[in-house]
Amino acid sequence: MRAKALESLLSDVAPFERPKQWLEQYPTTPALAAGILARARERGDVEGRVICDLGCGCGMLTVAAILCDAGAVLGVDVDEDALETCRMNLESFDPAMEAELARADVAVGVSTRRRAKKEEEEGEDEEEEEGEEDAGRATSRSTSMGKTDRRPPSRLRCDTVVMNPPFGTRRAGADVAFLRAAFRIATGAIYSLHKTSTRAHIEKVAMTKFHAREAEVLARLRYDLPATYAHHREKSVEIAVDLWRFVPSERSAFIEDDDDDGEVDALARDVSRKARVGGGRGRGGGRGRGGGRRSKR
Repeated sequence: MRAKALESLLSDVAPFERPKQWLEQYPTTPALAAGILARARERGDVEGRVICDLGCGCGMLTVAAILCDAGAVLGVDVDEDALETCRMNLESFDPAMEAELARADVAVGVSTRRRAKKEEEEGEDEEEEEGEEDAGRATSRSTSMGKTDRRPPSRLRCDTVVMNPPFGTRRAGADVAFLRAAFRIATGAIYSLHKTSTRAHIEKVAMTKFHAREAEVLARLRYDLPATYAHHREKSVEIAVDLWRFVPSERSAFIEDDDDDGEVDALARDVSRKARVGGGRGRGGGRGRGGGRRSKR
């Protein structure tokens, strides 16, 4: 499927109804998602592969992976509201799309409670803080559709990770935490968006700390962020972002978690249980059922 055709189909994916600022929830545009998946598909990292969308949000990359004939897709997010929107987006296509959804916090150890005075002045309401506390309690272990995975560790993981992680402006270090999780889960490749201004830092962390075999900026893109929260004064802001492709090494699966927390290990087991990856290829055999379907909306 050509990028423009994919972008057109993705225009039917519904955005966040009530985005949460402390999670840096911004919509991944159809153009960005189509660009990421098109480049991943060109390199043989999508079709027939088991894809994990870390921080799936409303499911833009999850839907895109299915439309590009992924073998199987798993969407992971800490926010139950986002997962519900993702679920609705999957069901809105005719026939409904199939993907596994799991609730887990991949940004383990990144504080979500550092609230500066300026944030309070920006008018964050009490309901948002209550949601933050609920999420903090809910992410003590990896879950899938409300069911906890207690299986023992497994070396099996997904083929490819695709993600548009938080930039770390509200949760300092969240971008690197997502990258750490991706390196511990992916066996083939990782596609991720990061601010161009952090390019040197991201490359250094990937190569020296996460033992990447390859780290390449495939494209420099413009991320058009719409005014989403009360403190936003401009209608939209363009941010320069890099589309990275990382290739993990055998050592990447064993990188240490800074907080010695088992959340990412639990997530890796969850991915393994659902994906059943063998020999670098998923069981789905390319049955992404992406045949150019329109949403029922």
